[in-house]
Amino acid sequence: MKHCIWLILCCLSATAQVIDTKQVPLIEGDFKIDGVLDEPEWQQALMIPLEWETSPAENAPAMVKTEAYLIDTGSTLVVGFHAEDPDPDSIRAFLRDRDASYSDDFVGVILDTYNDERRALEFFTNPLGVQMDLILTSNSEDDSWDAIWDSAGKITEFGYVVEMEIPYNELQMPDSDGEKTWGLYVQRTHPRDDRRQYRNVKISRDNDCFLCQTEKVTGFPNADRGMDLEITPTLTALASRSRDPEDADYGPSDTDVEAGLDVNWGINSNLTLNATINPDFSQVEADSAQLNVNQNFALFFPERRSFFLENSDYFDSNMNLVYTRNIADPDYGLRAVGKYDANAYGVYFAKDTLTNLVLPGTLGSDFTTLETESNNLVGRYRRDFGQYASTFGGTITSREGGDYRNTVVSADMNYRLTPKDLFRVQFANSETEYPDELSEEFDQPLGSFSGQYYLARYNHNGRNWRFNAYHESKDGGFRADSGFISQVGTKKSIIGGGYVWIGEEDNWWNRMDIYSDWDITHDQDGTVLEKEFEGSFGINGPLQSFYRVGLGVRDRFWDDRLFRENYRFFDFDIKPLSGLSLGFYVDFGHNVDFRNDRLADSRRLGGYVRANIGKHFSVNVDHNYRNLSITDGNIFTANQTDIRLSYQFNIRQRLRLAIINTDVNRDLSLYNNPEDFNKNSENLATQLIYSYKVNPRTLLFVGYSDAGTQFDDIESFVKTDQSVFMKFSYAWKR
Repeated sequence: MKHCIWLILCCLSATAQVIDTKQVPLIEGDFKIDGVLDEPEWQQALMIPLEWETSPAENAPAMVKTEAYLIDTGSTLVVGFHAEDPDPDSIRAFLRDRDASYSDDFVGVILDTYNDERRALEFFTNPLGVQMDLILTSNSEDDSWDAIWDSAGKITEFGYVVEMEIPYNELQMPDSDGEKTWGLYVQRTHPRDDRRQYRNVKISRDNDCFLCQTEKVTGFPNADRGMDLEITPTLTALASRSRDPEDADYGPSDTDVEAGLDVNWGINSNLTLNATINPDFSQVEADSAQLNVNQNFALFFPERRSFFLENSDYFDSNMNLVYTRNIADPDYGLRAVGKYDANAYGVYFAKDTLTNLVLPGTLGSDFTTLETESNNLVGRYRRDFGQYASTFGGTITSREGGDYRNTVVSADMNYRLTPKDLFRVQFANSETEYPDELSEEFDQPLGSFSGQYYLARYNHNGRNWRFNAYHESKDGGFRADSGFISQVGTKKSIIGGGYVWIGEEDNWWNRMDIYSDWDITHDQDGTVLEKEFEGSFGINGPLQSFYRVGLGVRDRFWDDRLFRENYRFFDFDIKPLSGLSLGFYVDFGHNVDFRNDRLADSRRLGGYVRANIGKHFSVNVDHNYRNLSITDGNIFTANQTDIRLSYQFNIRQRLRLAIINTDVNRDLSLYNNPEDFNKNSENLATQLIYSYKVNPRTLLFVGYSDAGTQFDDIESFVKTDQSVFMKFSYAWKR
């Protein structure tokens, strides 16, 4: 069988059409996506060689041979890869969950279906068929988006073969008849001593617009989303019980069974409508742990819920005005996004059963919940213009319920002066009114109040030199309750720059950089809140290693005076073996002890291990350590460990155990208000989940979780919460 596959691939290499105009042929046919390029239609495919190594080398000839084959079936894009490797045993490929194979060998395509050089869809597959799909914009690369497509891969005696089939009803594209032009990158990632990337075209490092450099391919005359309709009913069940640590018995169990419905309607190739009724908005998998000690501002957690993640980049701007995790438990939601010519737009509405609020301040933030329903409305419009992917746009957010309301109106522009010079500006105005009892409890303004926020940013990113300048101003009355802005009443300016060295083939390193910046922050009355100077040096070396060392000095305002802080840090990451990643950091110096209004010695340490044991089993361990001390002793010592154990039976099935332990010990004799703290406190949370995923929306989750604590008045560890849960959903597509 192996020899037959080899002969077929040799035939493909010799006979596939190398079309100078790079036109993807329209060939109707059924393809079995099994990692074997044995259909006769492959001999008529457009063959694209991946001839250039664009990272870490700078447009050098690729070290291994890779060929991609593209076919338009009229309803899908079918892509095949023939990836040679001189040592197939060294191929890095493991069974993993979706969007988790970035350390593996993988191949894929980046599709700019609008050919606007501003947004692209990425589809990657490792040699075992594990999928990764992302949305790439000029601001971000986000893998929270999940499409329904097919892939398969096989490791062979010459390397590996991958097949992918991407339905057009999963893509947005111009709603037009006839031939279309798409921007295309074909990519292979080849991780060994270095993590090498091969592409079909050269990439200029003097051009900061990545999507401006895609190869253009034509074809797709019948490509159309059609009347794409996806209906996903969902059933969730939860049984839980809890108790106070002092109680011997649990309270009565709470049981909740709910049915929901999600609808995804591609009205045409330009416009998508999403609706959800009684959705399951629970966090199925535990958030990554964050250590919250000696902190004044609210912590940020990324969104994971599918309704809000779909096409979320349509709502992005230069300010964080849209943060959907503020919507906690909605009854229903509705969203529409689309693009017509140079105009992109998005709007969503959600009816929430309660109202979570981050209350920002100048030196810290608070968090509270209003036990009232709220209406949440967000709209955004963007217009593309200019030669180098420039845009201007506007955002409106509205949140209201009972005696509470918050509205933000904003305008922004991103203007790319040259391929390596980008200027961003944005202005926002807010109108807010809190309930009187909330204003009095948290010292917020009474009645209706308003505020403004503006920013201007300039970035120069060339092959070697980079430079940035930034200024922002946030009034004390500015609120963005549909977003995540935890500090207001400030003016901040930053100026910085650096230089990058690109290694030659005979250097032991492949990239070095030096960077430094200076920033200053005032309150709106002109008092200096923070003034900082820092610098760092980084180097990429052998075994995919990265080292960074740096130092800084900072003046920080606290307790009506300025404290002189300083810090030195060192970061290190390495991938010495297939399936093994290691890293650690150390940061030490002097920091303000916010709870006791003084300067203290600070030590922060941390590390991680990512290890695969065989093709199926993986272990991820993260640990963070914090210590604050003075001459008289340790003010506090905090340790947090996050362990994730996973067994991937196959591409569809996984069993995962998460264990998060946080332990904080304090010397209360060193505290100004010892009655506000426990001397010792420990929290332990565990979660065990079995998942079966046919695709991102047809799936089954079954799990158990618990949490417990121990502190001064509790002699032994006590479990305080237990729950079992189940989620089932089925995506029906028309």
